[in-house]
Amino acid sequence: MTRAGRGFGAEFRSIAGAEVLSTVGDQLAKVAVALLVYHRTGSAALSGLSFGLTFLPPMITGPTLSGLSDRFPRRTVMELCCLLQAVCLAGMAAPGLPLPAVVAGTLLVAAVQTPFKAAQGASILDVLGPTQNKAGRTRLIMIREVGQLAGLAVGAAVVTAIGVTAALLLDMVTFLVAAALIRTGVQHRLAARSRSNTYGRPERAWKLIAADPALRSLTILIGVVGFTAVPNGIMVPFARQIGAQTWVIGPLLAADCAGVVVGARFVEQRTPSLQRALIAPLAVLSIAPLAFFALQPAVWVAGGLLVLSGIGSAYLPLAIGELTERVDERVSGTTNGLLNVVLRVSQGIAAILGGVVAQVSSATWTIAAAGLLGAAVAAVCARRWHNIQLAEA
Repeated sequence: MTRAGRGFGAEFRSIAGAEVLSTVGDQLAKVAVALLVYHRTGSAALSGLSFGLTFLPPMITGPTLSGLSDRFPRRTVMELCCLLQAVCLAGMAAPGLPLPAVVAGTLLVAAVQTPFKAAQGASILDVLGPTQNKAGRTRLIMIREVGQLAGLAVGAAVVTAIGVTAALLLDMVTFLVAAALIRTGVQHRLAARSRSNTYGRPERAWKLIAADPALRSLTILIGVVGFTAVPNGIMVPFARQIGAQTWVIGPLLAADCAGVVVGARFVEQRTPSLQRALIAPLAVLSIAPLAFFALQPAVWVAGGLLVLSGIGSAYLPLAIGELTERVDERVSGTTNGLLNVVLRVSQGIAAILGGVVAQVSSATWTIAAAGLLGAAVAAVCARRWHNIQLAEA
């Protein structure tokens, strides 16, 4: 069987290398700022708030800045984003900088990530073409998850060992090297659209999605992954409820990441037609295992369920890749940026609602309810996507 994912080429390797550096750098920055806030204020709440605020900027910059990846050359957008992040981090490393300025710098770093991701997502199709588009995206998600696992494992230790200022400067260097990789390794291509037409506007992208049943189904399937954020949001009360020791929280939080790596590795090597067929069943698999938390599973069973959920979540790069292939080239960057907003908003809302429900119910029943509801929604969308494929065959 011919397998996808072979011979991605030098351009993709440069994009992948920049992804490694930016992911590790992002983790270091979040940990460094959280520790800095805690050391200066002694407040765990403010430390957690400074960390949580980093998830908010893309909700604003997604609709407003994603179009830059269609208006200007995508290599230029990625390169400038990395350089702007490096400048922000250099400023944050200044000794004695007031905490509000440090937090503001963190928010700017997160905000600039949105046009970077939009340009990166559209560039994958430019670089690899339809045949390897989905395989390349699964490779990137593997890299991202491994980077996040590394950040969770060693981020705090690194910051503690070298200090916050040195960690921020190290983070700055990672973004400078990422910019250099993109500059030297990615081919310059003209902007996808002229400045005069309206294709890169977010409302244009939303209209295209709303008018196409296939794009609507894929977008909803991408959004339902938010249900998988519920366990992470209430992992501490879950561990307490089943009487587990505190140390198991870390491995449980990492379980779905490990599953994503396994699932992404599997789907990367499938043929494009099989990748397309796997979108629906994997979407259901990403959520359905959570329903079994109603049985109040032991720690190792819970970890296994979360790994299964992570394996299913490997459908995300396939769905995003398929949607990117179906939209007009002049709006593909904007669309990728908006899909990133869909992901973040759905995960944020699900995590918040999960915490509220767990407060009046129990952690296990909350996770189970998310699994049942999410699997039902995913199954309906998966059925529609399957029917669309049959009609197009």
